[in-house]
Amino acid sequence: MKNEKIPIIVGVTGHRNIVGEDKAEIKAKVVDSLKEIQNLCKGKDGNDTPVIMLNAFAQGADMLCAEAAFELGIDVYAVLPRDEKKYIDSFDDEADRAKLFEYLSKAKRKFVAPDMEKNKAWLKKTIYIDDDSYEYRQLGIYMAEHSHILIALWDGKPPKTQFGCGTVEVIKFALEHNFLDKDHLFKPGAINNSAVVWIKSRRQGDGDSADIQKQWLISSLDSCGKDSSEYLTSTEPPEFLKDIISKTARYNADTVSVGDDAVNLWANVDELDEYRKNVRYHYAKANELSYGKNQKKYNLFLLLIAIIGTVIAFTFLIYDDAGLPYMIFPCTLALGAILWLCYYGRKKKYHADYIEYRALAEALRIQFYTSMCLGEKEIVTDVCDLYSWSQKMDLVWIDKAIRALSVINSTDKLSVTPSAVMEVWIGKSEKPMGQLRYHSGKLGVNKKQAKKYESFSKVFRCATVAIYFIIFAFEVAACIMKAAGVDWFYVNDIFGNISWRSFCAIVLGVFTAGSLLFSSYWGRLSFDRKLDDNIKMCEYYASAYARWNEVKAHPNGEIEKFVREIAREEIVENGVWYSYVKENGLDITI
Repeated sequence: MKNEKIPIIVGVTGHRNIVGEDKAEIKAKVVDSLKEIQNLCKGKDGNDTPVIMLNAFAQGADMLCAEAAFELGIDVYAVLPRDEKKYIDSFDDEADRAKLFEYLSKAKRKFVAPDMEKNKAWLKKTIYIDDDSYEYRQLGIYMAEHSHILIALWDGKPPKTQFGCGTVEVIKFALEHNFLDKDHLFKPGAINNSAVVWIKSRRQGDGDSADIQKQWLISSLDSCGKDSSEYLTSTEPPEFLKDIISKTARYNADTVSVGDDAVNLWANVDELDEYRKNVRYHYAKANELSYGKNQKKYNLFLLLIAIIGTVIAFTFLIYDDAGLPYMIFPCTLALGAILWLCYYGRKKKYHADYIEYRALAEALRIQFYTSMCLGEKEIVTDVCDLYSWSQKMDLVWIDKAIRALSVINSTDKLSVTPSAVMEVWIGKSEKPMGQLRYHSGKLGVNKKQAKKYESFSKVFRCATVAIYFIIFAFEVAACIMKAAGVDWFYVNDIFGNISWRSFCAIVLGVFTAGSLLFSSYWGRLSFDRKLDDNIKMCEYYASAYARWNEVKAHPNGEIEKFVREIAREEIVENGVWYSYVKENGLDITI
């Protein structure tokens, strides 16, 4: 069954040996934090964005947070460091083990945290990390990377070792992404894509006096890489978190009919597991919200703004050159209309929703095909990791949304082959339509449109130039006639107070405005630019498709590299499009 809303994920980390007498007050702080998060996720008419907790149910902090979540009716998903039976066997205390059994039975979903770094051999050799610590380290990385918010029950003291797996490390994973990939390379994540609720908590035997307090920890460019004590703190949720939740809630609240259009991604739904079905559903929804709902309104507003802008130029020219004072009134009305359109369109977020839902749909499409080819168990590569760093900063909520989908749905091994997927993804498949066929079809359409609008624009440009030279010739003739003492029609009035000179200036201004109107395609992405992109994309997909026919016979490692490269190329192209169109919002300068 598909999940029709993208949730906000709350992870937890903390000490196992919290002072017993502090637990009641700490739990109250956790409850308060969860209620604060729920309030941030509240929508109109009960249309709330769901809050989900990721929890390992370890002794101490984890179990305390789980109790708070269960009491508030928050769904808890169990992410474990190892196989469930082995994890249960690792609990020595019978009371804690009984509690673990109870909490696991209440969990909405149970799964083992994947190997996020794939660096076990290197870490064991470098710092002699044992198997248990490595498993908990991967759990911490998964928790941090897949949570919008991390609740940390921490004493505020620095870690004892590098490359550890304790509370401080998990906080650093969330705020700094300071872990390594399988090639021991740093992969920069977006700064301020996760927030930490820090509830100061004593550990047994440390001798500190009770100082239980709650505050938000936030990374910054100044503090990144320094001791955790130097993170920014606040009593209020950070603005970037509110923005992420707001955009997620707006998407969840937007309703649209999602039917068989999703066939454009994959025809046989029965071949898919719950995760791919859900990604497919949200792709279809985001696609329809972008192209079907918001793009039409956005384009209409751009057209109206461009036309009214031309009217403003026309009425002002009559007011100025014709010397008709009352024309300032329609000019002012037109100016007021264009200002209202800009204000209303920005308020309704037609442009923002169009480009953000388009970016979400494209990221989900690439995520879907990548997951189909790689077929990873329990975790699917997040294609948003492949954005450039600046693009990550703009599209944080999309990254978090895609990670949230992998939390709430299980993945199964599919019977679909990479060859079948590639035919639909980059090839010539007709239904679902492959990218090579899609861009080849768009190439012809945009070529006709570009030619049509270029013809209109050329007519206006030529007419503008012709009118200018006619005016120039008239002015030269007027000077000659005046010197000869001859009264020529050009300097006389055509009707009322409007002279032929003023009339020609008005005509020139109108054709100039019309030329700008058509040459700018009413403020939209030009067909010339679209055509250029289609040509490049056709060349790219033709090359990629030909290369795939060679690679598909190679070992799985080579196929995996090829798939990731295709995903990287597409997601970066998506980010470039977003950055370009983002600058072309509803603005009076159009």
